[in-house]
Amino acid sequence: MKHLFTFLFVFTLTLVTFSSLAQNKNIAVQTTQTINAPVEEVYDLLRSFERFPEWSPFVVTDPEQKNQVTGTDGDVGAVFHWEGVAEKSLGTQTLSELKTNRYLLMNCDIQKPQKSKGVFEYTLSEENGQTVVVQNFSIPCNGFQKFMMNLFGVQKHISEINTLGMDRLKALAEKESALSQK
Repeated sequence: MKHLFTFLFVFTLTLVTFSSLAQNKNIAVQTTQTINAPVEEVYDLLRSFERFPEWSPFVVTDPEQKNQVTGTDGDVGAVFHWEGVAEKSLGTQTLSELKTNRYLLMNCDIQKPQKSKGVFEYTLSEENGQTVVVQNFSIPCNGFQKFMMNLFGVQKHISEINTLGMDRLKALAEKESALSQK
């Protein structure tokens, strides 16, 4: 009886593990921010990789991060290259799609600390004279990777980083908007 129970337990665990490995899943995080600035100004900040370090959450945790922009900044095909010093990170972010003042799509190719490909989507709308920005970030992964990421709190960490970035974007956009109205 003991052997049968052990066999069934191992068999069930193996079945669950392999079915999880076979499934493709995403880690997805959505962050929303309401900014007291015109949608055109917020859109221009989002699409400018040269201005990204001004609101990037990663500059807070890694102020010595090295970066450069290739291509025409603010246009489809522009690429933000970064190499973290404190965080030992490396990757690129490519501006892949634009819909003026409404939508941006950026593809991330992360090489370090772990290879992955993420997607940032920004949707902008105007409500009561303010700009609402919805940031969707996703990383494709299989079931086992998602399990491990959940186990180690990766999704929560991504959410905290993205919230910091959106808070910094809000502060920058509102400061610039207030200065331009004077």
